Amino acid sequence: MSDVFALKPAIHPPPSRFLARIFTLEGLASVGGNLLMYGIFFYMHKRFGWGARQNLLLSSAEGIAYVIGALAANPLSHRIDRQRLLRLLEIAMVILALAGACFAIPQVLVVLLLGYTMISAAQWPLMESLISIGATPAQVSRRISIYNLVWSGTGATTVAACGILIDRFPQGIFLATAAVHLAGCALLLRIHPQPDRAHAQLLPHPELIPLRKLAKRLSRIALPATFAVIYALGAIMPTLPVIQSARPEARTLLAGVWMIARWLCFVFLGATSWWHTRPRALLVSALILLAAFLGVTLIPSVLAMILWQLVLGAAMGLIYSASLYFGMVLSDGSTAQNAYHEALIGVGCILGPGCGALASQFRPGDPHVSIFAVASILWISIIAACVVSLQSHRPTE
Repeated sequence: MSDVFALKPAIHPPPSRFLARIFTLEGLASVGGNLLMYGIFFYMHKRFGWGARQNLLLSSAEGIAYVIGALAANPLSHRIDRQRLLRLLEIAMVILALAGACFAIPQVLVVLLLGYTMISAAQWPLMESLISIGATPAQVSRRISIYNLVWSGTGATTVAACGILIDRFPQGIFLATAAVHLAGCALLLRIHPQPDRAHAQLLPHPELIPLRKLAKRLSRIALPATFAVIYALGAIMPTLPVIQSARPEARTLLAGVWMIARWLCFVFLGATSWWHTRPRALLVSALILLAAFLGVTLIPSVLAMILWQLVLGAAMGLIYSASLYFGMVLSDGSTAQNAYHEALIGVGCILGPGCGALASQFRPGDPHVSIFAVASILWISIIAACVVSLQSHRPTE
């Protein structure tokens, strides 16, 4: 029986064309993911009147699904070619998104969203692995820079615009998600497999290995806390007085300023390399992240929310970039290592919203207890990172 996904024999396109198509696929995936994993909180708040607690519980459940999906990517890639696997994942996400557009029952939507989240999580390690094929450390840095700019830029634009869509045509977020994944599936038919190249040059110079190992450990301690903040914010933001005072179509724009700041941070990091040899800058970023999170959520001022979001996004950008970059250069850009990176994102999605929802049980209706619960995760990660940093031998920089 012929395989419906089989490709006709073709000459491998130049790596630049191959990468351009992978980056385009990544942008489409980011649009769908942000609609159904961030914009969905505003949808549930508007459509069903969900408050912070319900959204926090949903976000925490999505985190569990995300971890499962991310960790499944590597074993699946050993059984199925990565690009064929990506096509199967895209088709599955189209089906789930269309099903979501057909139902207005919260329980059914939650099941569909968890399925979508699990499948969505599995695609990211595959794409991250594909962009690192045969790359030197300098090439990895450039490719990660483009990769980060694409997903964060399309994500920020999507979140900013989805408020209008939710206000005028709520089911449109599901239909738009289905459309971008359908486009992704069509694009994958034009992406021909690239032969794996030797990865020997991916390893850093011997004297840099201890430094980069420390940076990797610190970034991956901070990464779950970073995404604990991101997903807790997504669940809490729709209920904050500052957001409630804005026009409905402008709420997601106001709540997504940090995404713009993160994108600008990625631009800066992509143009520099100072952070490649200064792992302890991650400790400073974690402290800044804590202060910014409290500033965004506790100060009842539009101006303060915007300014603190700018700081928040910059701190998030450095932590995320470090986790992805150091993981790739120390592991030959393996799918397994990228899956671990994505799984840590899911852990943050579990911890932040989960702790926030648990804390809200003690004082229902008061978002402050949830905010301080999430802040405690940041404190714990900062303490852990300090311990790891102090235990390491300070290399000559």
